[in-house]
Amino acid sequence: MAADTRDSPSPKQSQTSPGMTEPKGKTYDTFNYPVTTENKNSLPGANPNTIVGKQTEPGIVDALKTIKLEDFKEVHKKPCTREGFLAGIGAAFATGGVRAILGAPVFTACSWAVGAFAFGSFAMHEYCQGKRRREKEGIQKVNAALLEKKIKEEMKREEIRKARRKAKEESGR
Repeated sequence: MAADTRDSPSPKQSQTSPGMTEPKGKTYDTFNYPVTTENKNSLPGANPNTIVGKQTEPGIVDALKTIKLEDFKEVHKKPCTREGFLAGIGAAFATGGVRAILGAPVFTACSWAVGAFAFGSFAMHEYCQGKRRREKEGIQKVNAALLEKKIKEEMKREEIRKARRKAKEESGR
Protein backbone atom coordinates (compact mmCIF):
# COMPACT_ATOMS: atom_id res chain seq x y z
CA MET A 1 0.00 0.00 0.00
CA ALA A 2 1.02 3.58 -0.38
CA ALA A 3 2.90 5.15 2.44
CA ASP A 4 1.05 7.47 4.76
CA THR A 5 2.15 11.08 4.94
CA ARG A 6 2.37 10.73 8.70
CA ASP A 7 5.17 8.17 8.26
CA SER A 8 7.46 10.72 6.61
CA PRO A 9 9.88 12.52 8.94
CA SER A 10 9.18 16.04 10.00
CA PRO A 11 10.71 18.89 8.00
CA LYS A 12 13.18 19.52 10.80
CA GLN A 13 14.75 16.07 10.39
CA SER A 14 17.25 15.91 7.55
CA GLN A 15 17.20 12.99 5.11
CA THR A 16 20.46 13.90 3.45
CA SER A 17 23.46 11.66 3.44
CA PRO A 18 27.05 12.38 2.42
CA GLY A 19 27.16 13.53 -1.21
CA MET A 20 23.59 14.85 -1.09
CA THR A 21 22.36 18.37 -0.65
CA GLU A 22 19.18 19.68 0.86
CA PRO A 23 16.52 20.37 -1.81
CA LYS A 24 15.95 24.04 -2.49
CA GLY A 25 12.56 25.56 -2.96
CA LYS A 26 9.23 24.21 -1.84
CA THR A 27 8.50 20.54 -1.44
CA TYR A 28 6.09 20.42 -4.35
CA ASP A 29 8.76 21.97 -6.60
CA THR A 30 11.33 19.26 -5.93
CA PHE A 31 8.86 16.38 -5.42
CA ASN A 32 10.76 15.60 -2.23
CA TYR A 33 13.63 13.91 -4.09
CA PRO A 34 17.09 14.59 -2.70
CA VAL A 35 19.45 16.30 -5.13
CA THR A 36 22.77 14.51 -5.53
CA THR A 37 26.00 16.20 -6.52
CA GLU A 38 27.73 13.10 -7.86
CA ASN A 39 26.98 11.27 -11.08
CA LYS A 40 26.00 7.67 -10.41
CA ASN A 41 26.70 6.57 -13.99
CA SER A 42 30.31 7.62 -14.21
CA LEU A 43 33.24 5.34 -13.59
CA PRO A 44 35.86 6.11 -10.96
CA GLY A 45 38.46 8.46 -12.36
CA ALA A 46 36.31 9.43 -15.38
CA ASN A 47 36.30 12.99 -16.61
CA PRO A 48 33.21 14.83 -17.92
CA ASN A 49 33.98 13.89 -21.55
CA THR A 50 34.16 10.14 -21.06
CA ILE A 51 31.05 8.20 -20.17
CA VAL A 52 28.15 10.52 -19.50
CA GLY A 53 29.72 13.94 -19.66
CA LYS A 54 29.11 16.64 -22.19
CA GLN A 55 30.50 15.68 -25.59
CA THR A 56 32.50 18.31 -27.43
CA GLU A 57 31.56 19.15 -30.99
CA PRO A 58 34.19 18.14 -33.55
CA GLY A 59 35.84 21.10 -35.21
CA ILE A 60 38.00 21.80 -38.22
CA VAL A 61 41.14 20.76 -36.37
CA ASP A 62 39.57 17.37 -35.58
CA ALA A 63 38.61 16.97 -39.23
CA LEU A 64 42.13 17.84 -40.38
CA LYS A 65 43.57 15.25 -37.99
CA THR A 66 41.74 12.51 -39.90
CA ILE A 67 43.51 13.31 -43.18
CA LYS A 68 46.55 11.12 -43.81
CA LEU A 69 49.36 11.33 -46.35
CA GLU A 70 48.27 7.95 -47.75
CA ASP A 71 44.98 9.55 -48.81
CA PHE A 72 46.85 11.81 -51.22
CA LYS A 73 49.11 9.02 -52.42
CA GLU A 74 46.14 6.88 -53.44
CA VAL A 75 43.76 9.52 -54.82
CA HIS A 76 44.32 8.30 -58.38
CA LYS A 77 42.84 4.93 -57.42
CA LYS A 78 39.41 6.38 -56.74
CA PRO A 79 36.85 5.91 -59.52
CA CYS A 80 36.45 8.82 -61.96
CA THR A 81 39.25 10.85 -60.36
CA ARG A 82 41.67 10.39 -63.23
CA GLU A 83 39.09 11.45 -65.82
CA GLY A 84 38.13 14.45 -63.70
CA PHE A 85 41.71 15.65 -63.26
CA LEU A 86 42.53 15.23 -66.94
CA ALA A 87 39.43 17.17 -67.99
CA GLY A 88 40.27 19.88 -65.43
CA ILE A 89 43.83 20.17 -66.68
CA GLY A 90 42.61 20.48 -70.27
CA ALA A 91 40.01 23.09 -69.33
CA ALA A 92 42.58 25.07 -67.32
CA PHE A 93 45.13 25.01 -70.14
CA ALA A 94 42.59 26.03 -72.76
CA THR A 95 40.92 28.78 -70.71
CA GLY A 96 44.13 30.23 -69.28
CA GLY A 97 45.84 30.08 -72.67
CA VAL A 98 42.98 31.78 -74.49
CA ARG A 99 42.77 34.50 -71.82
CA ALA A 100 46.55 35.07 -72.04
CA ILE A 101 46.50 35.20 -75.85
CA LEU A 102 43.64 37.69 -75.80
CA GLY A 103 45.80 40.03 -73.71
CA ALA A 104 44.55 39.51 -70.17
CA PRO A 105 47.08 40.12 -67.40
CA VAL A 106 48.91 37.01 -66.22
CA PHE A 107 47.25 37.00 -62.79
CA THR A 108 43.79 37.22 -64.39
CA ALA A 109 44.59 34.45 -66.89
CA CYS A 110 45.87 32.24 -64.07
CA SER A 111 42.77 32.93 -61.99
CA TRP A 112 40.58 31.90 -64.92
CA ALA A 113 42.71 28.78 -65.39
CA VAL A 114 42.31 27.77 -61.74
CA GLY A 115 38.55 28.32 -61.93
CA ALA A 116 38.33 26.33 -65.15
CA PHE A 117 40.35 23.52 -63.57
CA ALA A 118 38.04 23.36 -60.55
CA PHE A 119 34.86 23.53 -62.62
CA GLY A 120 36.10 21.13 -65.32
CA SER A 121 37.31 18.58 -62.77
CA PHE A 122 34.07 18.73 -60.82
CA ALA A 123 31.89 18.55 -63.92
CA MET A 124 33.77 15.59 -65.42
CA HIS A 125 33.85 13.75 -62.10
CA GLU A 126 30.08 14.13 -61.69
CA TYR A 127 29.48 13.11 -65.32
CA CYS A 128 31.62 10.00 -64.82
CA GLN A 129 29.83 9.13 -61.58
CA GLY A 130 26.47 9.48 -63.35
CA LYS A 131 27.68 7.25 -66.15
CA ARG A 132 28.86 4.63 -63.65
CA ARG A 133 25.51 4.80 -61.88
CA ARG A 134 23.63 4.27 -65.15
CA GLU A 135 25.91 1.34 -66.05
CA LYS A 136 25.30 -0.21 -62.64
CA GLU A 137 21.53 0.15 -63.05
CA GLY A 138 21.78 -1.40 -66.54
CA ILE A 139 23.75 -4.34 -65.18
CA GLN A 140 21.16 -4.85 -62.46
CA LYS A 141 18.38 -4.84 -65.08
CA VAL A 142 20.26 -7.36 -67.23
CA ASN A 143 20.87 -9.59 -64.20
CA ALA A 144 17.17 -9.39 -63.28
CA ALA A 145 16.17 -10.25 -66.86
CA LEU A 146 18.60 -13.19 -66.95
CA LEU A 147 17.29 -14.47 -63.64
CA GLU A 148 13.71 -14.17 -64.88
CA LYS A 149 14.64 -16.00 -68.08
CA LYS A 150 16.35 -18.73 -66.08
CA ILE A 151 13.27 -19.14 -63.89
CA LYS A 152 11.00 -19.38 -66.94
CA GLU A 153 13.28 -21.98 -68.55
CA GLU A 154 13.33 -24.00 -65.33
CA MET A 155 9.53 -23.86 -65.15
CA LYS A 156 9.33 -24.99 -68.77
CA ARG A 157 11.70 -27.90 -68.08
CA GLU A 158 9.64 -28.86 -65.04
CA GLU A 159 6.47 -28.88 -67.14
CA ILE A 160 8.19 -31.11 -69.71
CA ARG A 161 9.32 -33.49 -66.91
CA LYS A 162 5.79 -33.64 -65.53
CA ALA A 163 4.38 -34.34 -68.98
CA ARG A 164 6.95 -37.15 -69.52
CA ARG A 165 6.16 -38.68 -66.10
CA LYS A 166 2.47 -38.54 -66.82
CA ALA A 167 2.97 -40.12 -70.25
CA LYS A 168 5.20 -42.83 -68.74
CA GLU A 169 2.64 -43.59 -66.02
CA GLU A 170 -0.16 -43.85 -68.58
CA SER A 171 1.88 -46.13 -70.86
CA GLY A 172 2.87 -48.29 -67.91
CA ARG A 173 -0.73 -49.10 -67.00
